Amino acid sequence: MSFRNKVLDALNITKQSINLPVETKFHATGTDGTTVEAGKPYALSKRVLEKEIGNGHKRTLDVLGFQVGTAMHSNTIPVKHADGTSFTNAVEAPYPRCSYNTGDGTTEDPTVYHDTGFHALKGMYESDNIKLKSMRKSAIPPQNLSGTHEAVVDTVDDHVHSEWPIVLSEQLKLLNENPYADSLYYHDMKLRFMITGVDNPDNNSSLAKASNHRGLCRMVILRPLSRRARLRHEGATNTPVVNYGYMSNWETDLFFSKKRMLGGPIDADINEDHEFGDVVTTYGLPTAVGTAGLRRAKDEVICQDSSDVHYGHVVPYESMARDHDLSPFQVMTSPINRKDYMVISDKSFHLDCQHHGVGSQRVENVTIPFRMKARFAGRKAGDQILPADAVVGDGTAEDPDTPAVPFGDAILSAVTEDDPLNLTSKPVILFLSMDQKLSIEVEGYTSISEC
Repeated sequence: MSFRNKVLDALNITKQSINLPVETKFHATGTDGTTVEAGKPYALSKRVLEKEIGNGHKRTLDVLGFQVGTAMHSNTIPVKHADGTSFTNAVEAPYPRCSYNTGDGTTEDPTVYHDTGFHALKGMYESDNIKLKSMRKSAIPPQNLSGTHEAVVDTVDDHVHSEWPIVLSEQLKLLNENPYADSLYYHDMKLRFMITGVDNPDNNSSLAKASNHRGLCRMVILRPLSRRARLRHEGATNTPVVNYGYMSNWETDLFFSKKRMLGGPIDADINEDHEFGDVVTTYGLPTAVGTAGLRRAKDEVICQDSSDVHYGHVVPYESMARDHDLSPFQVMTSPINRKDYMVISDKSFHLDCQHHGVGSQRVENVTIPFRMKARFAGRKAGDQILPADAVVGDGTAEDPDTPAVPFGDAILSAVTEDDPLNLTSKPVILFLSMDQKLSIEVEGYTSISEC
């Protein structure tokens, strides 16, 4: 027992903890290759690249990934040019697009499931988790757990919670004085992946099946790097302006090309001694069979709006990317772009040698360290407080008494802000598989304790 725990135990102070489970149900594409079903206890890899390797054989590349936390979306920002009239849409997408649903389930708009090959693992915070609510200083646990109320409908007005303010101004004052007043300690995320080969590597039925195939896999755990912010003073008005670069783009910035020469030239049409051989900078995973985003340093657009936080930085717009012609082997062995992504783990392995082809399997145990005090922003603001005589109108049917425009302080609602303020980015677990389709089952949890 640590010294801290001994002291707390001597003072009869208990600190609650929880192992928050991760998501274990995913979208999966059926055997027909088009129908996607939700709620499957496994995730299937998505085939993104096929190349002939001679004598009628093909080499394939499959991708399967998981993002910790809720699914993140791309951010599109209009960037004004120096002339003040033309615009370029900057695309910031440091995370892959996770599988999603469209439609509301009605006859007119039926629910359609989309499998992108990436899935949200969650496991960071669950708003409906009663244990987490009881651990948060700002949260309001259900009344039947407080010991002083009957099990009735949860309302803020009838629930005593002396450790946290009830109005917004007092909450802001508390968080300014103590930014970690509403916090939880995140330890590690423990994950176990059961990886199984579910497809024969030979996609040509006229050829003999490989009897000794063991699929080559690569597992990469990484986190997008946030840009360093710098403070400058705008010359015309002498006002302080924050300046930082755009976030990376998963489709064009995941891999780095300058070290690509070990796997061959970056592009089938560009040799090492080509006059434009150095304009290629970064590239991402293939988005469709035979194609992938590739970023060029040529024809770059620079943000020239001096009032913009991205002033002076290259604008990551969609049309600056181009297709490349890399093989599955070249993508499989590509080095990660460490300027934009921090690598937690990067390893290659074969599946279980006791099985051949279909049915080959392997268990991978993963630990993602957080080991940080996650800071939250308390509860969301609710209705504003009004004086008793704050009405407008003369009381007639044509002009009845109605409350005046709300003003004054706001009462805090029962809804908490659940996204940590100081978690710079969320990890992504990426599996690449050459010549074999994968099925992966996941189990795991994140250890969280009360501060």
